[in-house]
Amino acid sequence: KNIVDMMGGTIAIESEPGKGSEFIVDLCFALSGQKVEPKQLPQLEGLRALVADDDTDTCLSVSTMLSKIGMRPEWTISGREAVIRTRYAMEQGDEFSVYIIDWLIPDMNGIEVVRQIRKVIGKSCPIIILTAYDWTDIEEEARAAGVTAFCEKPLFLSEL
Repeated sequence: KNIVDMMGGTIAIESEPGKGSEFIVDLCFALSGQKVEPKQLPQLEGLRALVADDDTDTCLSVSTMLSKIGMRPEWTISGREAVIRTRYAMEQGDEFSVYIIDWLIPDMNGIEVVRQIRKVIGKSCPIIILTAYDWTDIEEEARAAGVTAFCEKPLFLSEL
């Protein structure tokens, strides 16, 4: 409450017995006037990226961000499909340079997807686990499987 007061905002509470309470925080912010453009990174220009997440919106959002920094993203909603695309990319000589894999992709656990991809590509590129959950319980197993880094959902361009 103190922070909201210091920022000149308000907090409203709507409560219904047996149902729960809703807290509404209202804050005013000035618009910047400057448009921040994503920074192009020459070392990433044209590199391929594969995003695997069962949520289409997440796939589209992450792919859009990767495009903005100059990468060539592809996405799939299937862990098995991610492994198939990895094999195909290797066969075609147009490998992915980074993988962003959902931890809890339904058809195949994200860590298992990483294991299967590592069997195909070795340790040649980063694999990032994307998750909305605390990953501390699986970090050791994930790193042993070949995970390079973890990112929380929602993913923001500044994190890439």
